[in-house]
Amino acid sequence: MNQIQMRMEDLGVRQVDLILELKKRGIAVQPPEFSQMLRGIFTTPKAKKVLDECDKILDEYEAN
Repeated sequence: MNQIQMRMEDLGVRQVDLILELKKRGIAVQPPEFSQMLRGIFTTPKAKKVLDECDKILDEYEAN
């Protein structure tokens, strides 16, 4: 389990929650694609952007 997945579990955040928040921020990602990004299968520039934005989202959740 990677750092983002551990933080998601600690906060009770589901993948769909992050996908919807990414969509609000203008980043479209499909559930299978997102899952593969989290597991490190996709390492494209888009995957890096998505994971960086997920870190920011989780930071915001942790601050509240």
